[in-house]
Amino acid sequence: MKYKLVIFDLDGTILNTLEDLKEACNFALKQFHLQPINLEQTKSYIGNGIRNLLLLASQNSLFIDDILVSFKAYYSLHYNDFTRKYEGIDEVLNYCKNNDILVGVLTNKVEDIARKLVEEHFPNQMEFIYGEVTGRSRKPDASFLLSVLEQYSLKKEEVLYVGDSEVDITTCNNALIDGVFVSYGFRSKEVLSKLTNRIVDTPLGLLKYIGEN
Repeated sequence: MKYKLVIFDLDGTILNTLEDLKEACNFALKQFHLQPINLEQTKSYIGNGIRNLLLLASQNSLFIDDILVSFKAYYSLHYNDFTRKYEGIDEVLNYCKNNDILVGVLTNKVEDIARKLVEEHFPNQMEFIYGEVTGRSRKPDASFLLSVLEQYSLKKEEVLYVGDSEVDITTCNNALIDGVFVSYGFRSKEVLSKLTNRIVDTPLGLLKYIGEN
């Protein structure tokens, strides 16, 4: 096996969190008499963290800090109302386990919520779950990702990153590690294909890349 570690993004890659994010966003917007957003808008705004999502959704409202507080209060209670794992992801994780490939999560989602979601949907399956923490670099900055490689004493060519967005592609390019990107998540194949040709349309399609020699 070429890869010893596969790192997954969270939203739009292993979990479909879109509906819960939209609901929390619209709850927060409503508190400030702002127009709600739909699923497609939510999908296109996700990728650079919740603050960026809310900035776009609120059209750069001056009350962004208060909107963020409102979002977090709601989402902390409703982060898993509609969230579901993508069909086929369990098979991918089982393949990795059966072939002694470590798996972990690196996301721009707040780490506390990311941990809860992963532990509820994929109990005891991830080697690590790293999310947004104050003071830690976020994707597409590659410095924290590279520190993970160092932590596990891995060479860049032994690591594969799986994501679904332009942010993930840029992260891989910045880190100089292999990536594969899914079109079933929050970015279309049309968008992804402008930046990479390493695209899969289903979770099981990932096995072609994970198992390559």
